[in-house]
Amino acid sequence: MLVVLLASACKKQAYYQVNPNLPSVASPALLLTNISASTFNQWPMEISYASRHMTYYERPNVYVNYNWSTGSYDPYDILRQVANMDELAAKANQDNYRGLAKFFRAYHFLNLTETFGDIPYSEALKAQAGNIKPKYDSQKEVYAGILNELEEANSMLDPVKGAIQGDVIYGGDAAQWKKLVNALRLRILIHLSKKEGDATLNIKQQFQSILSNPSKYPLMTSIADNGQIVYNTTAVSNYYPTYQNNSIPSLAALEKGFVAILKNRNDPRLFEIAEPVTGQPAGVFSSYEGVDASLTVAEQNDASPFASKIARRYIEDPVNEPMILLGYAEQEFVIAEGIARGWATGSAAQHYNNGITASMKFYGIADAAITTYLAQANVVYNPANAIPMIITQKYISLFLNSGWEPFLEQRRTGIPTLNVSSAQNSGKIPKRWIYPQSEFSYNGTNVQDAVSRQYAGNDDINGVMWVIQ
Repeated sequence: MLVVLLASACKKQAYYQVNPNLPSVASPALLLTNISASTFNQWPMEISYASRHMTYYERPNVYVNYNWSTGSYDPYDILRQVANMDELAAKANQDNYRGLAKFFRAYHFLNLTETFGDIPYSEALKAQAGNIKPKYDSQKEVYAGILNELEEANSMLDPVKGAIQGDVIYGGDAAQWKKLVNALRLRILIHLSKKEGDATLNIKQQFQSILSNPSKYPLMTSIADNGQIVYNTTAVSNYYPTYQNNSIPSLAALEKGFVAILKNRNDPRLFEIAEPVTGQPAGVFSSYEGVDASLTVAEQNDASPFASKIARRYIEDPVNEPMILLGYAEQEFVIAEGIARGWATGSAAQHYNNGITASMKFYGIADAAITTYLAQANVVYNPANAIPMIITQKYISLFLNSGWEPFLEQRRTGIPTLNVSSAQNSGKIPKRWIYPQSEFSYNGTNVQDAVSRQYAGNDDINGVMWVIQ
């Protein structure tokens, strides 16, 4: 009788430990929501300082002064969630989630390799299988791998396979995700512009194959296709990142070089992203000015009363504007550059104009103003000056959007020229971040080998990684 009673008690206890109203096992949908939010919702200010869209003058700032050191391996935390989502999707035979897993893998591994150079890729995320010291793959191997993963993602994603639950980006539409996958692939290919002659990567051939087969590789056709997260007021966690951050309008201003680029082109986007200098009328170009980021902190602070602050809506509106991860405007500038480089056929001018128009539409600028802007002599597409014009317009369009893309594109092309003090990293713009110190403690041999083969053993922020050599 005692045995029977104990067995019965154990069963009752187990029963009450299970809540039938809550899932006891994660589903791909539950994981997708958090993965998407973690990936798309990015704090934009440090990027803006480093990219010289804005500058910060209260005290020395590592991004303004280019005084950073170690980078973060936090993307591997997201990649572990992605691996879990992929495993659950494989068990349930849900290819759309598997396709998204490949997209997120490609995006985060791209982020990591462009931050450091060589990284753990082929052996990464295998600690549970016993590999706690993964090898570092070469940057070329990482690029080849993620391009292949995006090819597979494009093949897997299919609207016929049903709506994607838990999707806070495209509302479950696999066709929209497919466009984003192919736009990301174009971004990666253009990042590889210095390697266009590499016979094993076939960069130009891949670029052309995507553009020439829209039924297989659909691309974005308007800003409605933007890969972006839209904010709302249902919870504080859903607010725009800079909402109620009052230090930004009081301690930061638009950067002088960026304002000059906009004013020299009579660009109406200036009125949408900035406040006029205190006491000056809005909507008049002479009312807007920036602070030179190459000045000392004290000098910047002295200049700040005569400079434009960020538009108040970035601080006062909890919804404000969506945060773009990769949008239609960028895609069009990438295509324009690829055509200008001879990688594909088509009208570079048309895609260039599409990019400008899309950026202005994002800010709600009227069609007549866009037409006037496009007709200006220093805006009309000039094949003889194609790359600088395309990259400059892309730089404008990436204000507070698309993660580190404006910084990475300036690193790749040198456009635009950024204001840098000789006291800031000896007047140099850093090329990378240093590997986390924890790697030298836990995976020392592999990370040290990576530093030796890339940077002659000197793990510093000015090392020139393979992709920009």
